[in-house]
Amino acid sequence: MPKTRSLLFAAAFLAVPTAHFAAGLNEASEYVSAQQALADGLPGVAAVKAERLLKLKGWTRVETRQLATFAAEAWTRATEGARVLAITDTYDLDDEPFWRGQGLALTGDLTAARQVLTEQTSPQQHPRTPLLLAQILATLGENAAARDALAPLLSSADAALQNHARLLQNEIDINEGKPAGSLPATADQDDAATRFLRARALLQSGKITPAKEMLQSVLSAPQGGERIHQAAELLQVEALLQQHQSAEALKQLTKFLDATADSPLWVDAFDLLNRVHQDIPTTGTIPEGVLRWISAGNTAQPQPDPPPALVAATAEFRGHAMYLTAQWLGMQKRDDEAVSMLEALIQLHPNHPRHSDAMQRAMEIYAEHHMDDRVKTLAEAWHQKYHTSSVPVDFAVGSLHFRRGETREALQMFQDAANVATTLTERRRALFNAAVAAISASDFPLYRSLLGQLELISNAAATGPESTDSAAMLELEKALFLAATRKPEAEAALRAFIRSYPKHPRFADACIALAEWFLLATPPRIEDALKALDNATTAPGELPPQQQQRILYTRLWLSDAAGDLKTLITQGADFIKLWPKSPLLPEVRMKIAGAYYRLEDFANARTEFEIIAHDYPDTEQADTALYFAAMSATSVMSEDGRKRALEIWDELAQKNSPLAVASRRQQALSERLQGNHAAALAVLDKVLAMKALDPAQRLMIICEKAELLLLLGKTEPAQLDAAADLLDAFLTDTALPFVWKARAGFTLATVHHDARHDTEALEACYNVLRAADMTPPASPADYVWFSKAGFFGVDLLEASRQWEAAARLAEQIAQRPGDRATEARDRATKIRLEHFLWDGPAPKLPTVLKLDDTPAEKPAAEKAPAKGTKKKAK
Repeated sequence: MPKTRSLLFAAAFLAVPTAHFAAGLNEASEYVSAQQALADGLPGVAAVKAERLLKLKGWTRVETRQLATFAAEAWTRATEGARVLAITDTYDLDDEPFWRGQGLALTGDLTAARQVLTEQTSPQQHPRTPLLLAQILATLGENAAARDALAPLLSSADAALQNHARLLQNEIDINEGKPAGSLPATADQDDAATRFLRARALLQSGKITPAKEMLQSVLSAPQGGERIHQAAELLQVEALLQQHQSAEALKQLTKFLDATADSPLWVDAFDLLNRVHQDIPTTGTIPEGVLRWISAGNTAQPQPDPPPALVAATAEFRGHAMYLTAQWLGMQKRDDEAVSMLEALIQLHPNHPRHSDAMQRAMEIYAEHHMDDRVKTLAEAWHQKYHTSSVPVDFAVGSLHFRRGETREALQMFQDAANVATTLTERRRALFNAAVAAISASDFPLYRSLLGQLELISNAAATGPESTDSAAMLELEKALFLAATRKPEAEAALRAFIRSYPKHPRFADACIALAEWFLLATPPRIEDALKALDNATTAPGELPPQQQQRILYTRLWLSDAAGDLKTLITQGADFIKLWPKSPLLPEVRMKIAGAYYRLEDFANARTEFEIIAHDYPDTEQADTALYFAAMSATSVMSEDGRKRALEIWDELAQKNSPLAVASRRQQALSERLQGNHAAALAVLDKVLAMKALDPAQRLMIICEKAELLLLLGKTEPAQLDAAADLLDAFLTDTALPFVWKARAGFTLATVHHDARHDTEALEACYNVLRAADMTPPASPADYVWFSKAGFFGVDLLEASRQWEAAARLAEQIAQRPGDRATEARDRATKIRLEHFLWDGPAPKLPTVLKLDDTPAEKPAAEKAPAKGTKKKAK
């Protein structure tokens, strides 16, 4: 049976003996009237009269103090906590901490009330201060401290005080599932409160029939007060629920809620209704009666001219109905509707008993959906209103910081949650999250400290390594973090977990993580990864489907890394057959399609890519699959395939896909390859108009547009002027990277050459070489366009028979290291030798020049005479 709130909580308020006051007060008729009103059960009237007397002048200091104390007592009996606090703030009172504690407790600020009462140092405290403190502690769930506060009262000479203490102790025992040891042996002379507690004890021990009989005796008795009678009605519903009579329980509870205009037990009643509702199969619809309660309250509340108390009660009732509806919507995963209902409660009923719960639950929902700004706003409002820490609030804010990468802030929030946690489960969860944040912050000394605390709590709570927040799980989280951040010690941490916890439910996860670690090594450690995956299958018992899927999915990646694409395709087909509804299916099909594409089996690749796009249109793989389906279609070299590819690329561009720019470029390239230069140019203009185009892409598209204008210029000379204008404007940007200066310069030179403006073409080439003086080519792409422009300039100079300039330009190209430096040097040498421009000793000619170097035959007269002959004298 779930623990309920203390039904005897009001005992300290309603059983305070009336104080005795000075003779001067007793002679005042208005004060006598106030005392009579209090005795007649009209504490509010008594308090108003007392406050009116306080405003009169002429009272002594003692009389003022005693009159203020009377007013505080009267407002306490009227359960007007705010009025009690106003009195304590304005006047000095006898036993002031006691009355301030009463006021804070009545306003719901139990934490502050506890602080006021525990900090009291005066030995002359109010005799009922320990009882009030015990009730507050019990309501806060601090039962051990509550027992300590009650201990001296159990032997008090004040019989009424002793009886209240024993009743509260019994209630604490029952809430903890223990037998009520100090109840009287017989029930013949019990009062209503004692009989109620006896019924709770019987119900808790499974004796439902005698418990129901006892409850009936409470309900049929004219004593006990309305609170005890209402509590008995709720306990009857609890008994029906234990007897699995959910329909009857729902009927009785709904009747109680609909017919009760006001009750201090509405929190318990609506919590009970929530449990009853969960016990009955429903269609997912919210009961019509509850919706009516949200809008207008119950049938007992609407009145033509309701008093303020009833207006407040109706508002509270409607707020409870809102919170209950939000709970039901949340259980149905209708988070948007649930959080809307919670927000309505937060805004419309800022002082509602469920206000704090509503704020905390709203924060949890917003945190789950990563709506961080609203979480932060609600958390700030919560702390401003309640001035204390809360596990759900600190968890929500800590999660927000963790997602943002603010690990230090997250660590602090989770530590705060651990410090205020009231149960071992809450503290264990908070310490676990704090340790994870410490890992992310690389604060390993703090991590080890938190791990030690977690191990102590895990042992105290008798949790095993299977717990989701145990020390073993934390060791795994640390190892996974190290692996995710590619820290060298990750392998050792994963191996240590695998070795130490072979029976852990996440043993396979550790093995898979180790396999992935080997897969991402440089070079990939394929054999080690396969061994780790084989080890994952040795986990005790049958592996959950998710882990089985991850193992086979990782094998796909290993086959890919090994270049065994045919095995990858076979493994992928097995995966699809085993788990046709797996969430990993889109990724598996992408691996299969990619393997076909790399094997140049474009027909099968296109089929697989189109299956992904059709069957999983809302996944992140859908657009990529469509894009490569088009690439596969163009690769089969058919007109139908090309048309289909153009349609797909246009579709991706029309819906502003992340691949929109790439798709338009492929469209342009396809049209260009087909000789449709005008169509390709129109596509590039569309690309340049796209907002998603980043600066680097824009530079490339402008260069490609200029190249298309150049091609069109072969038949339409005006297009050459357009290309020149475009490139001249492009090259005015002095911040251009060298590769774009060189590419645009080479293209501009080609444009001018085609327009028969060779001098301007030569200038464009020369400008590229001079740009290299400022920013030398630093990449292969830089050098390609540098050498293209340089050699084109050499060609232009040779064509105009400017041999010396051509040789010098070739020598300038040769000075830049690159693939064509030797070619440029040889070209310069050839020009100089062929045109007699060499200064100094002639170099050894390269064979590539193929000059005729055979010595010329001397004239006959100059030939050496034959051996043994003499040369005639002239």
